[in-house]
Amino acid sequence: MITIATFWKTEEAHLLRLRLASAGISSFLQDENITQMHPWRAAAMGGVRVQVDDADLEAAQKILSEDSPTPMKHIPPSDPDALECCSCQATIPPSQTRCSSCGWSYEDQAEDQERDEPLR
Repeated sequence: MITIATFWKTEEAHLLRLRLASAGISSFLQDENITQMHPWRAAAMGGVRVQVDDADLEAAQKILSEDSPTPMKHIPPSDPDALECCSCQATIPPSQTRCSSCGWSYEDQAEDQERDEPLR
């Protein structure tokens, strides 16, 4: 096993591990548990190390060199009375309550809240 990256936070190491797994590369997180249980020891332990098998080193380094996808920019609706879909952020005209892109509805959410309220 070869260390390809080191992180101070286990969450960041897990994100890399997921990227590797999506490419079919198995990996191991060294010192993950001690860093989670005692975060102040992360510096002494050298952080959380992401390790891969020797045969997967070249493919893993290629994934490391790729940029992470950039987040989408949020563009609010141009109509001030329009709503924004909570599921896909598409614009819902004021005359509608259901998103034409994904089918999400504010009415469905209101019904769920009514159902979840305790009886009085």
